[in-house]
Amino acid sequence: MSYQLSANWITRYAIYGLLIFTPLARGSVQGWAISTIHLVTLIALTSFLVEKSLSRNWQWIKTPLDMPILILIILSILSTVFSVHRYTSIWSIILLINYVTIYYLIIHTFRTRSQFRQVIYIIIGVGAFLSIFGLIKLIGANPFSWWEYTDIRQSQFRLASTFGNPDHLAGYMEMALPLLLGILLLGYKPGIVTLLIYLCCTLLTALVFSLSRGGWSGAFTGLAFMSIALLTNRHFQRKKFFMCLIGGFFAVALIVLSSTPVVERIRTLEQKDQIPNFKSRISRWRGTVEMIEDYPLLGVGPGNFAFIFTQYQPPGFATRSFYAHNDYLDFTSEVGLPLSAIVVWMIIAFYRQGFRKLKNPSRLVRGITLGSMSGITAMLFHSISDFNLHIPANAILFTVLSTFVVSAIPHSNSN
Repeated sequence: MSYQLSANWITRYAIYGLLIFTPLARGSVQGWAISTIHLVTLIALTSFLVEKSLSRNWQWIKTPLDMPILILIILSILSTVFSVHRYTSIWSIILLINYVTIYYLIIHTFRTRSQFRQVIYIIIGVGAFLSIFGLIKLIGANPFSWWEYTDIRQSQFRLASTFGNPDHLAGYMEMALPLLLGILLLGYKPGIVTLLIYLCCTLLTALVFSLSRGGWSGAFTGLAFMSIALLTNRHFQRKKFFMCLIGGFFAVALIVLSSTPVVERIRTLEQKDQIPNFKSRISRWRGTVEMIEDYPLLGVGPGNFAFIFTQYQPPGFATRSFYAHNDYLDFTSEVGLPLSAIVVWMIIAFYRQGFRKLKNPSRLVRGITLGSMSGITAMLFHSISDFNLHIPANAILFTVLSTFVVSAIPHSNSN
C-alpha cells in the first residue's frame, strides 16, 4: 500500500513541477525546456503505471473528450505519414501525446477536493510570481541578475515577465485570472478574501501592462462569459459580491488603461511596426487559407507551417513567419480540414459538460468549473489572433483547466 501511495505522490508532484517549471522557463519554447517536459511527463506516467500495476486497478475513467481526442491523434498520425517534413511532424506528435498524457494523468490521479485545491493554489501562486516579477522588471530592476531575458518588446513598456513575448504572458494571465475569481465564489474568511482580491488585482495589472490587445480582448470575453453564467445560474449565491468585484476590476482596468503607454498601444492598431499588427495578421491569414486550399485533406504535417508558408507569405514581410497568428488556421493548415470538425466536437462536448457541472450543489465544483470554463473561453477567443497554444506553458495550463471541467466530481477523502 505504501508503494502505491508513493507512486501516486510522484505522479501528482511531477504535474505540480510542470505547472511551476514551464512558465518560468521562458514559456518552455526552447528545446531543452521541451525535453524537460517530456522527461517529467515520462516519470509521471511511469509512476502512474507502477501504481496501477500494484493496485491491479486498470479501470478507465471516461470523459466527454475521449473520442475526439482519439480521432485527433489518428488524424495527426495520418498527417505525419504524408508530411512534407516527417521528422518535424514526429516531434510535434510527441508533444501532442505529451499533452494528452498530462490530461489523462490528471483525470485518473487527481480525485479529491484537496488535490484539486493544491493544483489551483500552484497556478495562482505562479501567476502571482509572474506578475510581481514582471512588474519589477518593468521598472528596470531585476532581483535575479543571472535570470535575464532580453526581448525587443520588453523595451517598449510591455510587461513580459519570464516569457519572451508579452502576448504569451497575457495568455497565461487571462486563464489564471478567471480561475482565481472562481475560487472567490467559494467563500472564505475576510482575511483570505482580501488576499485573493489583492492577487486578482496583481494579475489584472500584469495583464493590462502586457499591452496585449489580444490578451485584453480574451480576458474581457472570458469575464463576460463568467458574468453571464453566474447571473443565469440559480445555484450561485454570491452574485452581488461577484458583480461588485467584476465592476471594481473593470474600473481598475480603465484607470490603468488611461496611462500613456497603454493609450499609445491602443492607437498603434493600424500602424506598421516590427510587431505583427492587425493588417499583417490578415495577410498571414490569407496566405494560410491558400495553403489550406492546396493541402485540404491532411495538411502539410504537424509542425510544418513555418517550412511551407514561405511559399505563401505575402510580399513585404521583413522576417520569416513561423506561425499564422491564428491557432485555428495554423493547426488546420498542418493537419487538414477534418480538424475543424474535431475542434467543434470538442468545444460542444466541453461546454455541455461544464454547464452540467455548474448545477452541482458543491460550491467547490461550481467555482472551479466556472473559473476554468471562463479561462478556456478567454484563450479560445485570443487564439483567433495569436498562437498561445503553441507555447507549452500555456498549452499545459489550457490542458489542466480542461480537465477541471470534464473530470469526475472530486470526493472529500484524501489519499
